[in-house]
Amino acid sequence: MHITIEIDEDAKALYFRLKDGVIAQTLEYPKAREVFLDLNEQGQLLGIEVLEPRSLDMRLVFRDIAETYEIQDFSSLIDKPIIELAA
Repeated sequence: MHITIEIDEDAKALYFRLKDGVIAQTLEYPKAREVFLDLNEQGQLLGIEVLEPRSLDMRLVFRDIAETYEIQDFSSLIDKPIIELAA
């Protein structure tokens, strides 16, 4: 899995692009209000937007998303320097 991370310092947000494609819907992740999931028409996860990433346990959130959407768990890639960039 190739992941692209986009940083929006003004919005204090991170975007994790997991796959290219057309976004058909964006869902609020039910376990964290600051997390939004972009899905294609088939319900496949294309990207994850995280607002205020410092306020969340990102590894726990990403582990749960990986399990829910049956994708590779990339929570180990999340480290403090990435989160600090959006602070």
